[in-house]
Amino acid sequence: MALIYIDGSAAVQPDAAVSLAHLPEAGHELVLVAGSRHAALRSVLWNARMDAMPEDPPRGSWYLTADPATCGDRRAGLRTVLIGPRGDGPRPTRCDATARDLRDAVLEILTADAMP
Repeated sequence: MALIYIDGSAAVQPDAAVSLAHLPEAGHELVLVAGSRHAALRSVLWNARMDAMPEDPPRGSWYLTADPATCGDRRAGLRTVLIGPRGDGPRPTRCDATARDLRDAVLEILTADAMP
């Protein structure tokens, strides 16, 4: 299915282990994107870990983050979801979607799979 990049800020959400468990069940691969600022969530079976997002992620990938600063510029083939409210700062948030919590972000991915 798809490669799902999970920023460390999203991986430390209280419901992370339960919510993220649905993605591998649907055939998705989970990649933890966390530098030294976030402790790795041990209760999730990660397919890979990296310090930063790749420059050219595979088409159809997703990026989940709770930090508006990590949405960055749009990349072709990558859908970004901000978990929590968008910032009110001078620089607009460039995420494709906003989810109330990690559970809603996971549901957005699963819904996109069900409705091609």
